[in-house]
Amino acid sequence: MLAVDWSPGAARIAASCATSIARVKQRFEAIGRSRSARTFDTVVLPIETAAADFNDDLTAQTFLYNVSTDAKVRAASLKCSTDTGNELSDLSARPDVYAAVKAARASGTAHGAAQVKLTELWFAVFKRSGAGLPDAQRRAFVKLSQQLVGLQNTFMANLANDTTTIAITSAQAQPLPPDFVAGALKPAAGGGFTVPVNESTVSPFLQNESDPTARKAFYIAYQNRGGAANVKLLEEAIVVRDHLAHLLGYSDWAAFVLADRMAGTPQRVEGFLGRIDRSIIVKARQERDEDAQLKGAPLDQWDQAYYENQLRKTKYAVDQNEIKQYFPVQHVVDSVLGIYEHLLGVTFTRTAAPVWQSQVQAYLVHDAAGGKPLGIFYLDLYPRPGKYDHFANFGLIPRRVLPDGSVRLAESAIVGNWPQPAPGKPALLDQNDVETFFHEFGHCMAAILADEPYETLTAGFRQDFVEAPSQMLENWAWDPGILKMVSANVTTGQPLPDDLIQKMIAARYVHYALATTQQILYATVDMRFHTMRPPVDTTAVWKATVAQTTPNQFVEGTVPQASFGHLMSGYDAGYYGYLWSKVYAQDLFSRFKAQGLTNPVAGMAYRRDILAPARLEEPDVEVAHFLGRPMSPDAFYRELGIAPPAAASR
Repeated sequence: MLAVDWSPGAARIAASCATSIARVKQRFEAIGRSRSARTFDTVVLPIETAAADFNDDLTAQTFLYNVSTDAKVRAASLKCSTDTGNELSDLSARPDVYAAVKAARASGTAHGAAQVKLTELWFAVFKRSGAGLPDAQRRAFVKLSQQLVGLQNTFMANLANDTTTIAITSAQAQPLPPDFVAGALKPAAGGGFTVPVNESTVSPFLQNESDPTARKAFYIAYQNRGGAANVKLLEEAIVVRDHLAHLLGYSDWAAFVLADRMAGTPQRVEGFLGRIDRSIIVKARQERDEDAQLKGAPLDQWDQAYYENQLRKTKYAVDQNEIKQYFPVQHVVDSVLGIYEHLLGVTFTRTAAPVWQSQVQAYLVHDAAGGKPLGIFYLDLYPRPGKYDHFANFGLIPRRVLPDGSVRLAESAIVGNWPQPAPGKPALLDQNDVETFFHEFGHCMAAILADEPYETLTAGFRQDFVEAPSQMLENWAWDPGILKMVSANVTTGQPLPDDLIQKMIAARYVHYALATTQQILYATVDMRFHTMRPPVDTTAVWKATVAQTTPNQFVEGTVPQASFGHLMSGYDAGYYGYLWSKVYAQDLFSRFKAQGLTNPVAGMAYRRDILAPARLEEPDVEVAHFLGRPMSPDAFYRELGIAPPAAASR
């Protein structure tokens, strides 16, 4: 296990970052200057080792800006992350190293599937980083790539440091859950409360606040996080990406990105999204009308979450505030971990390993059969000032075999924003929170259980498949037997009663079509941002796309793109991947549905066929191994409640 110091000061971050950058630069220069025969062992392996060492050396330094409690440390970490991104842009565009990789690739000296795949991946990295361009164009490409890193990191830091709040009166606080008021709101001078506007508060507030004036204030504030500064950063990033794409000979950024994805082309993505949207738009309109009927008046966008919640309470007799009493955080965490242990043949053990904040938990992972250590993961589950504001798994250190033959184990961290517990009480979760934990822990296990010798092969899947394994595992949060396991009433300790479970399951797909059109909106906006010729008025595009894809509304005076962090953290021209991956996820789930959600035979096959090979094989190959047949989209369309298109193209 790599010992990571999670408590460096700002000065030490700056010093170690500079040292590591200088070291990796020297190693790449040596590879480029070398006159030895260009082989896998003399070129590809040294590149892989240098890049992996670079990541190891700076794990904490480039991660802490997401989680540190110290603003100076966050600032130093953000600078280090930007500097390392810039350096990697420069290194991967070196023509001498690209020439060496190209020669090594042609030498036929890569032996075995892992070496061949690693060579192909590094060749693609250099080619797609501009290393093969004429010198002037290559220099322009590197400069633009470095500019893009800075824009993206600043955008995400702005979101993390956003401190938007609204003020509500004591009367407006009355409908809100008491634990939410006690744990998340702050009493204001002169009465009333200050409400933080962020990922952890949006659902409990909008679902429960009965005063439409307060809902409107919160909704508009939420949709303006990041503000004009982040709109400007996004629009600048779109311009830079377009320049980068044209330098490499692509018509636009989406065409460049998708050339390295399963989907292949923007046209295929647009066809996929349009086909789904046309199939469900009528149903989505009916769902929105149902909310309006419940309100007895035209529905404003800030009403939607509230009246959907009212619909669940009335038509389905499902009240999330009642359900939350059965999901105290630690019981959910322990139970979910127990399910994954049984399913995947692993054990998790709490450890006193160093962490970056007192609420963070650390767990060692071992193989259950032989006791072999596999890695460590961290759970950082509650919001705090300056912290990453969404819910995500960060693959900190991928597994790899070191040059001396020893194994450097994987490390991963789930960073989330569940509501803080009320004083003296455990934090309580709604079912969406439970589903999210199943999802993110799926990512965590993918990071820990990848079992190839090279870091580049164990660092994930193709981007438009990466969500499939974790989306598959969301289904566990809706199974009656699993719900019994993960629930325990905070007062009595009893699991969810059968009648409530059945009501929850019946309400699972309430307004599912409407929610899916919202995902189509996000994916379509993303594709339009990255296929249009800049400059792009992102607000105008967003507004127009809302009208074309979903019955939902665009609210004037808001800039939702300013907090659309996916577009500045690796999902640019890739947000469609959530729906694309869902097609695979539901088909993968069909085996568990047939064999049992706690069936260790199916679980170990999933670990062996999907998680262990990671990037070694293409997703379609891995899925076919696991299912015993090629992927079929039928299960996905059935989940949407529509007939599969006769010739559905994924």
